[in-house]
Amino acid sequence: MSIFSEIEKTIERGFRHWTERVFGPADADQLTLTHRAILAEIETRIQTAARGRRVFPYPRIAVTLVSADADRRALYRTAFGEGGRLESDVREVLEGSRCEVPRGFSVEVRTAESGPRAFEIEYGAELRASEPAAPARVVIVRGKAERAEYALEKPRTNIGRTAELTDAGQRVARRNDIVFEEGADEANATVSRGHAHIRLEAGEYRIRDDGSEYGTRVFRAGRSIEVPAGNRRGEKLRPDDEIYLGRACMRFERG
Repeated sequence: MSIFSEIEKTIERGFRHWTERVFGPADADQLTLTHRAILAEIETRIQTAARGRRVFPYPRIAVTLVSADADRRALYRTAFGEGGRLESDVREVLEGSRCEVPRGFSVEVRTAESGPRAFEIEYGAELRASEPAAPARVVIVRGKAERAEYALEKPRTNIGRTAELTDAGQRVARRNDIVFEEGADEANATVSRGHAHIRLEAGEYRIRDDGSEYGTRVFRAGRSIEVPAGNRRGEKLRPDDEIYLGRACMRFERG
């Protein structure tokens, strides 16, 4: 019997419940079978080290799901990539088995039009190069900032209402890259001095709230998604997301 059997059953029930609700029973059946097969294949890569210590030696995994149909590829990206769902499930399986997970562990979800199998998994610290990541930027929609748009070129882009924040000893504690002008308008007044930041990780951009007073949320496809203050994962950004910093707003664009 697989050491993951009970853990996987619990994860599978959660995944199936979510896919049935979002996509319907027919798609949920196929997605759940694929989800199960991916976890089972990753299970085979666990290694036993000295004194029976269980380790997973690969800090990065890339899962490529294959379909000639563009709509099916979009379905895969949503079902497995949305909110880091597959990464979360893989991590839960590994940790539940008392397996040591590498620092900085990540799972990247890709899609392809053709391939020898329904999905392929690559393991390792350095994966085969995929298509170059499209450049990303944010465009100011509401509120007044120093520029109309900002390229997200750094691993971390700080956002706030002042260029610099100092500590009690008047030392600079933080520098903001996107600065909403102090006292410029009512929307700017709802942006905290150290409001949030956008981090680039494994080709993905995530917005994180840094304990702002008026909160951070992402508006996507008619739905408002709260970004909890202090949440380390934050919210993964997708093209055309509107990011609300209090009442100020900027649009995330890529490509």
